[in-house]
Amino acid sequence: MNKKILFALLIIFMAVISLSSVSAFWPFDSGNDVTVNGVTFHLPEGFDVDNPVNSESDTTYENTVYKNTETKDRVDIAVDDKSVEDSVIANSLIKKGFEEKTIAGKDGFYKMYLDKTIEFVYIDNDKVVSIVVPYIYDRYGDNFKTYEELLDEIIK
Repeated sequence: MNKKILFALLIIFMAVISLSSVSAFWPFDSGNDVTVNGVTFHLPEGFDVDNPVNSESDTTYENTVYKNTETKDRVDIAVDDKSVEDSVIANSLIKKGFEEKTIAGKDGFYKMYLDKTIEFVYIDNDKVVSIVVPYIYDRYGDNFKTYEELLDEIIK
């Protein structure tokens, strides 16, 4: 065979091998969008959005819990129509031990629990949003994300 053809085939082969080994860590996975009480979120790949672990709602409130089928991690999303002033919500959260923090461009409040989960609460278009995520999220078994990185991916 011609050396140029052999070289081109070698380059193509190496590119395919490189892409396949990187694909497990590719940061732009498809994931799924979900809507909870009119607010849209993006759950990373692996979460079973068709069969939530728990789902309850009424006319002003919806709470849905999604489980990752691979890692067994859970994401709990609750969205409630805001019925009081922002300052009342903030004071109530601070009294419960929440601290102010901005995550994914949203000013809100967070709290770490003993079961190593984090709750982040913020206001989005007159709705109070609460998301509970694991403190450390094990996405692929050896590629860990902090709760902030996971929330950055979930919050749209």
